[in-house]
Amino acid sequence: MKRFAGITVLVVLTTTTGCALVGKAGAPTGTTAPAITPGEQLLRAVPDMKTPAFTFDVKGGVTPISGVLDAPRETFRVQVVHTEPDAGFSMTMYALTVRDKAWMKILFKPAKVPGLPAVPRKWLVVDPAKVKDPEVAPSGYDGDTDPGYAALVLRGAAAVTGTGDGHYTGTTDLTASTEAEIVTDARLKALGPKAKAVPFEADVDSDGRLTSLLVKIPAAGKAKAATYHVRYTGFGTTKTPVAPTAAEQMKATPVVYDLLNS
Repeated sequence: MKRFAGITVLVVLTTTTGCALVGKAGAPTGTTAPAITPGEQLLRAVPDMKTPAFTFDVKGGVTPISGVLDAPRETFRVQVVHTEPDAGFSMTMYALTVRDKAWMKILFKPAKVPGLPAVPRKWLVVDPAKVKDPEVAPSGYDGDTDPGYAALVLRGAAAVTGTGDGHYTGTTDLTASTEAEIVTDARLKALGPKAKAVPFEADVDSDGRLTSLLVKIPAAGKAKAATYHVRYTGFGTTKTPVAPTAAEQMKATPVVYDLLNS
């Protein structure tokens, strides 16, 4: 699945779950458990359904995002800022999900721009039946735990080494993690064989939780070298998003459906 559908009008998290991809069960009695490799340690560090609320910030990919995720409470809030420098305005798109309830919000800055539609500034309740593409309409929580697709990146990792202080290095195969939208299809093609061994660095905190994943994308074609950076912070100290009050929300207006169906 794509992380976003209709990104110019709405942002919706549909990430693959970030549950640990390496079994954690102990070895049978009387046997010695095999040593855990650095790569397995990193996979175990990816947030899962038991990870407490945290903030996330994903920069450098096709669609930079930020927000808060609390998987145990089946709640997340995500935002994307889309800027149009030549047009003189920016648009911030929010999606909020609390269990089976979902809302969206679209804010323009400045608030009134000639030629732009007047969109309510409250949280909007969207009727999925009025949206042509079901993936565009906000939906309830669907098990998202890893908004930066760290697990997907790490599954394609090789030559992973750790320094012993929570810092790791290695390479990853971008052709195996296209769902993360780290680079565009055109850039992936331009990278050629380089795409299969792109260097990365990762950091894990003292509690064994992934806090940073930095993928270093080399220059290719006319594109300069770039980075894809996932940050997960504030585990357990981040405030869980709450549902908007009755006064803070309203039903989506016709102009909202026009945007969603454009």
